[in-house]
Amino acid sequence: MIHEVIPVGWLQCNCSIVGDEATGEALVIDPGDEIERVEEILARHKLRVKGIIVTHAHIDHIGGLEKLKRATGAAVLMHQGDLPLYQNLAMQAEWIGMLPPDVVDVDQFLKEGDTLRCGSLQLEVLHTPGHSPGSLSLHL
Repeated sequence: MIHEVIPVGWLQCNCSIVGDEATGEALVIDPGDEIERVEEILARHKLRVKGIIVTHAHIDHIGGLEKLKRATGAAVLMHQGDLPLYQNLAMQAEWIGMLPPDVVDVDQFLKEGDTLRCGSLQLEVLHTPGHSPGSLSLHL
């Protein structure tokens, strides 16, 4: 298993890259910014992104989402409870004095009990609201 965590962006959000060495499949969790660094890790391990997971839709966790989606074509997954936050990225950006990032469509809404597969790896989705209505945790 490949697991790399890098702090990205102005607020140093932890972006996680999880990959299966045998299949080369990967998941990127919370691509907050600095997608070039994420791409370097993916290239170094020869990984193909199967999914981009958003644990919650605060701007520091999704600032690089559109760039990574454009670069990889991978599906974007998040909990539907955070869709209003995602739809109001411009307001979030205004609060902290930055330009809003571009947005993309969410390909799949995750819910409690869903299982994500990445090669032989399985991640169980846990709905853990509190930080935001749609906050998710992943159990590997």
